[in-house]
Amino acid sequence: MVLRSGNNSSANSGLAYANANNACSNSNTNYGARLNLLRLNRVTLQGNEIVKVFREGFEPLATATHCAGKPKNDNNLRMWSVAPATSTGPEGSNIETMDAETAHNIKYDLIPQECSNLPAALRHAGFPIDNILDEIVSDANLSDGFDYVISHLETAQQREKYYSKQDPAKGERDKRQLLSRLKKELVNGTFRIHPENIREMIVDDGPKTRIVQAPRVYHRIGCHVIMVVVEKYVNPTLIVNTAASIQGRGMHWLFHRIVDDYNAVPGMMQYYCQNDIKSYYDSINQERMKAEIRLYISDPIVLGFLDNFITLLPAGLSKGLRSSQCFANLYLSPVDHVMCCHVPKYISADGEVRYLYQRYMDDSAIWGDEKRPLWKLRDIYHAEASKRELTVKPTEAIRPITEGLDYLGFVFYGTHARLRKRTKQKAARHLAKVKSRKRRQELIGSFKGMACHADCKHLYFKLTRQYMKKFGELGVCYKPDDGKKRFPGKVVPIRSIANKLIEIHDYESDLTTAHGEGCYLVSFRNKEDGTFNKFFTASKEMQNILDQISDIEDGFPFETTIIMDFYDNKTLPKFT
Repeated sequence: MVLRSGNNSSANSGLAYANANNACSNSNTNYGARLNLLRLNRVTLQGNEIVKVFREGFEPLATATHCAGKPKNDNNLRMWSVAPATSTGPEGSNIETMDAETAHNIKYDLIPQECSNLPAALRHAGFPIDNILDEIVSDANLSDGFDYVISHLETAQQREKYYSKQDPAKGERDKRQLLSRLKKELVNGTFRIHPENIREMIVDDGPKTRIVQAPRVYHRIGCHVIMVVVEKYVNPTLIVNTAASIQGRGMHWLFHRIVDDYNAVPGMMQYYCQNDIKSYYDSINQERMKAEIRLYISDPIVLGFLDNFITLLPAGLSKGLRSSQCFANLYLSPVDHVMCCHVPKYISADGEVRYLYQRYMDDSAIWGDEKRPLWKLRDIYHAEASKRELTVKPTEAIRPITEGLDYLGFVFYGTHARLRKRTKQKAARHLAKVKSRKRRQELIGSFKGMACHADCKHLYFKLTRQYMKKFGELGVCYKPDDGKKRFPGKVVPIRSIANKLIEIHDYESDLTTAHGEGCYLVSFRNKEDGTFNKFFTASKEMQNILDQISDIEDGFPFETTIIMDFYDNKTLPKFT
């Protein structure tokens, strides 16, 4: 059976150090792999629904038959596994060879994540890609790159130097001259960043002090326009659970993904193994990095640019150059794919294979239900890292989740999450010292950007003397021109939420559906997991109650449990 899916994801990379700039590009990836039905050895109860979870190491009982879209639910067995790749490529995969123009028209996994032989899988997927220079030097790409880099300069004085608001005509002339020079250097392959084109700075990053490199604005633009195109083709080959430097997949996104996994299968995430590579950027072997890049790109002129970025320093990668995070992600990508062959996994409610392994640059987290399997996974990770001449810090640990996972700026305990201690201390010290009202509001906004992703309402009030509400608690929604309300979430059958505690937030009346006219669409929040969804109802009793509550001040939201009552040989839903 072949599972195909499509989605949009943006690729973005760039270091925050020294004003290195991020870039966005649309990239879709194609995900195809043979799915085998595996033996089930665990059954857990999630809500009122039985969820069956498989583990690695069991032979297939049967092979699924072909169907379009999601896999069939044969014999009510719901868990599926993607077959690992073999030495000759991803076995059973159905990925068509693609050229540079069509490679981005597929979802975010160009190859199966369970792929132990990444080079073979890349060749099978149509890599390395040639002739991307034309896309790099296109006028649209150059113009967008200029605008992006200039708009992200630190101060207004810097931005004014390159694009004057007082004299827009002069700004356009300067822009054309700069891009004309840059395009000429890119076309003839002479664009290079030399040590004299950068300045080094010492940056305090939490408890660490780093030496970072800041290239000149002209060279930032050149590096940016090159990497925008390169990342469009290479980022889709990364596993889904890596987040650093990819648009739409930041630290908050990955943190919420961990929370969602724990809510879905808490029994499989009772212990974690947390790893960190020692001096990761400085430990990357430049020659090996060049070889890695050649698995993805074969355009000789572009390779000259990329080799220059890799060898800017005598050893390791530059901390601050636009290309470094992309390279660092690719360097550990083979390790990620091997780990996905071994870590526990499950199928989410929407049919996605979820791997209990996450990586944010060189920091990784592996999950398990017992310590002993985690030690084996830890040994596999060490072995794969050592193949790439990397060393794992001795601070690694295997602990129960009840002790808290300090990861991505939060400490996650399973039942709740807190901000990292030094984040709280830093915010408290800055807010205590600041005198400017404008600066204080900036600090509060920055702190709220972190605190709103954890359980920190009381901490936020203690430091700011302001109450914080999450957007979902405000009960507001977009009101379009047609006057009809748009509610978040998906439409669910009313039977699926029967006998569950929910929170009714709003409703829209007199809608026409496939079942007739006069239906109400009701927006609700599930009290178990906090998700918003909606349901249709044609029950006159429920509609009448909703109309009455709408006339009551502060009537919404309200908590209720819907029961299915039987009357006149019919099943009728009721609020209780």
